[in-house]
Amino acid sequence: MLELEEALVDENDKPLYVPKMIKAELLNNPFSDIIPRIIVQETFIHDCIILCNDKFCYSNFNLLSFGEKAEEDEEESAVLNRKSSGKSKSAHGHLTDPKLSS
Repeated sequence: MLELEEALVDENDKPLYVPKMIKAELLNNPFSDIIPRIIVQETFIHDCIILCNDKFCYSNFNLLSFGEKAEEDEEESAVLNRKSSGKSKSAHGHLTDPKLSS
């Protein structure tokens, strides 16, 4: 921090070169008894539980009673997304969709 006040400045006391802090050293830690914990996020999306941590996310369908059906629905929606990727449908296209009931 002491080197920051020695930087070259213009007439408005604005630094000529933007200072960058590359590293910091903590000299006095008042919270030495606190241990950081690993946080696992659980989110509920599409009737399944997605567990996430720092490295990866995965769907855990075994925790729900309808896990097999949800897994099949997810696979079906992935196939439909691959089919329709790059194609846009208008409202008229959706009206002629055979999956919709009339």
